[in-house]
Amino acid sequence: MKGAQHSAKNTAKNISLIVLVVMLGVLCAANWLAGMNIAQMPADNLLRRAYDHLFGGAVGYELRSSGVSAAEPAQLALTVDGQLYGVQYNMTDIDAGLAAVRPVWTQALSDGTLSESSEQELLSALSAGDCAVLRYHGAIPLSVVAGWMGGSWKDDGERTVETLVYAAGAERLFARTADGALYSAPARVDSSTMASAQQAFRGLPCKFSGDAYAVYPETLLFESETLTLPLLGESAIDLFAAQSGAGLEGLLAAFGFTAYTDFYTETNEQARVFVDNASTLRVNASGLLQYASAGTDSTVHAYEAGEVSGQSALDAQLDCARQILDEALRAGETNTHASLYAVQQSGEQTTLVFMQLYGGVPILGESDFATFRFTDGALSSATIRLQRFTPQETRRTVLPARQAAAGASGTERSMMVAYREQEDGYVPARFYLTNEG
Repeated sequence: MKGAQHSAKNTAKNISLIVLVVMLGVLCAANWLAGMNIAQMPADNLLRRAYDHLFGGAVGYELRSSGVSAAEPAQLALTVDGQLYGVQYNMTDIDAGLAAVRPVWTQALSDGTLSESSEQELLSALSAGDCAVLRYHGAIPLSVVAGWMGGSWKDDGERTVETLVYAAGAERLFARTADGALYSAPARVDSSTMASAQQAFRGLPCKFSGDAYAVYPETLLFESETLTLPLLGESAIDLFAAQSGAGLEGLLAAFGFTAYTDFYTETNEQARVFVDNASTLRVNASGLLQYASAGTDSTVHAYEAGEVSGQSALDAQLDCARQILDEALRAGETNTHASLYAVQQSGEQTTLVFMQLYGGVPILGESDFATFRFTDGALSSATIRLQRFTPQETRRTVLPARQAAAGASGTERSMMVAYREQEDGYVPARFYLTNEG
């Protein structure tokens, strides 16, 4: 009997030793992987995939996406005590306004299906009770906006929207697309949620343009509007300056490179071309960044093949592009902000276009500020044009929306405030937009 007990104890000890040896081996392997330059390995390399699964590099969209929105709204509005109040073209005001009204949009952007709607239906809804307005620069997929707001909209198709209006009196959600088309769907927000948002929201008095002008009925006309903005001068950028070292290192890391990646110089050492077996990154000291990879064998992956699909795949690509832009803007010390402007999807390829904002106001140039192209979740190309601006003492008051609406013709349906380059720098002004953009 004692011999049997002794044998059982020895067996247990042997099993414990084997388990400890296996665990020690796993820990040693993990420590070895952690010390390797994994970023330079192809995504399909067995060691790369083992590292990703151990340290969170490729465990799916849930860990890859931060949930941070990639676009800054242009305007927000909410009815409070029968009066419409709004905020516009100011990042501080927009952020505070979003915090107040996000619960409203969380409920308004629940599951639904849009159908074509008429301008008269919208006009009736605007005057039927409390309203909430959310307007973006450019056209953003509705499902993406819903995700940013905490909603769950899964309308079939890839419809993009510029303006959303929730009409509480009519219990309908209206969506305006980039080509001017109007859609609507049933929607309902709890009265308690609306009341909480109304209590927290702060803005300036405004009204809807309605049918009195040749602009969209939901256009916000602010009372006593005085939008005064500084002229902007452009300052030189030198990404290779000694003080930019840390920023350049972060920029390289965002594209999957390290400070030790092989490179060669061009254009009298004003450009450095970083290369590896899969990708090339051309960095101009003046701020032009150009990235290209060989197909899906890229140093940057928003997600790995088979991990996610559909909406989750798009969200992961948006988040990947936004993080790269954050590093680029930090490296250039640009004092600007990037905002998603357009999304184009064709098969397994997704193209994301971003504009840059100064203090919440778009800066429009001859070329797009940043463009990213993903193929099967891998970044296949990217172009970023960094600029640094300096506010001048001279300021200019932008034409108020009410006057601009009064001067609009039948072909001018939308308006925006933006900076455009002129002889004396970048000048703010209000522009008319037609349905064709």
